[in-house]
Amino acid sequence: MAPTLLRHPTTSGTAPGPPLLLVHGLGGDRHSWTSVIEPLRERADVLVAELPGFGSAPPLSQDVTPTPLALARSLAHALDDAGVAQVHAVGVSLGGWVALELGRLGRAASVTALAPAGFWSGALGGSTGTARRLARRADRALPALLASPGVRRRVLGGVLGGPGAFEHADAVAVIRGYARATDFGRTDAAMRAAAVDRDAVGELAARIPVELVWGARDRLVRAPRAPLAPAIGQRTLPEAGHLPMFDDPAGTVAAIGDALRRAADAAGDRERAVAEGAR
Repeated sequence: MAPTLLRHPTTSGTAPGPPLLLVHGLGGDRHSWTSVIEPLRERADVLVAELPGFGSAPPLSQDVTPTPLALARSLAHALDDAGVAQVHAVGVSLGGWVALELGRLGRAASVTALAPAGFWSGALGGSTGTARRLARRADRALPALLASPGVRRRVLGGVLGGPGAFEHADAVAVIRGYARATDFGRTDAAMRAAAVDRDAVGELAARIPVELVWGARDRLVRAPRAPLAPAIGQRTLPEAGHLPMFDDPAGTVAAIGDALRRAADAAGDRERAVAEGAR
């Protein structure tokens, strides 16, 4: 089944380049991006994806394993249906891995992967599912339970680097998206069963800008210890956890903006080379 694509037109009046495509992580949905959509709309049209089995998007059929590559292919089909040839792909956690795969499919002019999953050394063990079971049991009570900022910080401490910017409505929406995802288990298992092909990411970065953004306070994923290909851009946000969009919206937008500038510079270089060759 196809992902959901929600369009937020640019506020700048013009959208000269490819739109930005925002891809949430495991258990996320459209609400993952509420803190950065408006500043990003100043730069480009924004497409917010909900992956199959999350948010309002139905899951992939049972005969298709929801690997990062399969999810990227489903996004490519959704872009085809929307008449979009290329995007600047931005993803967080699992969405970062999916954005990299979308780039490898030739559908991205740049990739910005925030706290990307998959840069572990091998397959991971299965998760207990305890946190998700608790979230599902508390679903109806979440608005009252999360009324206090202190409680929100404690409940979301595993993904936040510091106090974060989770307003009450955001916190409720993010936890409900996590609890209600219809294909969480299969997608989680498919993600944990593999790892990112680092050589392939290096080859991708030789063709288009690739920025990996890590949170210094991230408790879930860490920057790889082994060096990556020099063409891969990397930066660390010192105050960010696993969802840098909430911990450091400005730093997140700046990282995305740098990838956009690098892509624009590369496109300009190509145009000049073609013009000089035609002389």
